[in-house]
Amino acid sequence: MNFIDYLFEHSKYSDNFLLLSRNVSLTYRDIYGDILRISSWIQNSIGTNSRIGILADNSPFFVQVYGGIIHSGNTAVIIDTKSSSKEIKNIISRCSIPIVFADQKYESLAAGVRVISCIPGDTSQSNLCLPSQIPKDTCAVIIFTSGSTGVKKGVMLTHNNLIANTNSILQYLNLSSDDRMMVVLPFFYCYGASLLHTHIRAGGSLVLDQSPFLGGALKGINEFQCTGFAGVPSTFLILVQKTPFLNLKFPSLRYFTQAGGHLSSSVIQKIGRTFPDKKFYVMYGATEATARLSYLPPDLLFDKPDSIGKGIPGVTLEVRNEEGNVVRPGEVGEIVAAGDNIMIGYLDEPDETARVIRDGWYYTGDLATVDDEGFIYIIGRKGTFIKSAGFRVSPQEIEDVIMQVDTVDACVVFGIPHPILGEAIIACIQSESDGEGLISSVKKHCSSLLPSHKQPADIFILQYLPLNSSGKPDRDAIKRLYKLHDNQSE
Repeated sequence: MNFIDYLFEHSKYSDNFLLLSRNVSLTYRDIYGDILRISSWIQNSIGTNSRIGILADNSPFFVQVYGGIIHSGNTAVIIDTKSSSKEIKNIISRCSIPIVFADQKYESLAAGVRVISCIPGDTSQSNLCLPSQIPKDTCAVIIFTSGSTGVKKGVMLTHNNLIANTNSILQYLNLSSDDRMMVVLPFFYCYGASLLHTHIRAGGSLVLDQSPFLGGALKGINEFQCTGFAGVPSTFLILVQKTPFLNLKFPSLRYFTQAGGHLSSSVIQKIGRTFPDKKFYVMYGATEATARLSYLPPDLLFDKPDSIGKGIPGVTLEVRNEEGNVVRPGEVGEIVAAGDNIMIGYLDEPDETARVIRDGWYYTGDLATVDDEGFIYIIGRKGTFIKSAGFRVSPQEIEDVIMQVDTVDACVVFGIPHPILGEAIIACIQSESDGEGLISSVKKHCSSLLPSHKQPADIFILQYLPLNSSGKPDRDAIKRLYKLHDNQSE
């Protein structure tokens, strides 16, 4: 089934609201009609089996164009709006994109190809029903990874990948047409796209937050009576530390979801204690897995701190050692996954695809252990472990300890070359506090909880940690800032 036909299967002519904001409200019938018009225009203009770019913020325009491209039998190439003009030019070239649908403010970034900034098609054709029989293994979407581990890769996702992962997420979140999501995550990010997919399939609605600050989204939760709120670690850290979030009431809210990286269990449990009537889903995933791989049931939030849970419905998740055997409790191995949600590969990178997909299993690059009940705990990522004084040290373990200090808002730990230790452990802290007092407190706290070989050799403070477009700490940028800081202090 065409993924768009699947999403709108039960709601294409519904007069219930699909998209809401303070500026516009559009029904399923409105959106689906525009999707069909765009689909028809694309088929008549360039045919099928092409790659078509989208360079747009969260908006009805994004949803209409995204749906129209996929419905037409073409591949939607979702471009991060925070990309540089050089990166965008590279993506357009790599994907041989003939047309980019773009917000007007981004038109100049897509130079060299045809750019369309409004909905094309005959507005009288509101009941088009185009043939849409497309093989399920046809690539529907290409999403470029955030680049946190190197050069951005184009993840190719099929209609079947998208359908499978959407079905799985709907099962464990128990979404229905009564659900309404406050959206602060961009749709060009797989986590944000999954919110769009699941709520359309369920017949629910999405509130598009237009505010540049999260405080506006908090107001919108109550204003629009939202039932769900989703965020990455930085989202929840900002809410807890910079807004009145923990002192507010959200009577309509049913649940929170968190993915996109590790959020300290102390922060998660603070939210859980503050809102005992709201479910908090800790989740884990990857763009290569469409979006989601695991979740921790909310009723285990306090019993299994720091666990990412187990595989979601339809996904087999294992932790394997270097010999390929499933680890025993307490042992460390790599998380591997199998399921219909796993990508068909990276765009034009067969060697890299073969490296991460072997015998039908996706090798995530995340190292983890398991407990006696099979719940998974990530301890770090391959390549990020610090080799100091002969020990392999997990940055995440040190970050969790430092985050327990009240005046620390966020923390990133990494290693730098050292002539004696091999690598020295460096902690970058985000805090409004400055000076030796905070550094002394952090060092004292670390010395009380960590052995000497895991204690930071140096600590430096930033008012704000640089983030990438997915809202995750940009480790490369942080390392550059530290190097500049270190050079200046010499």
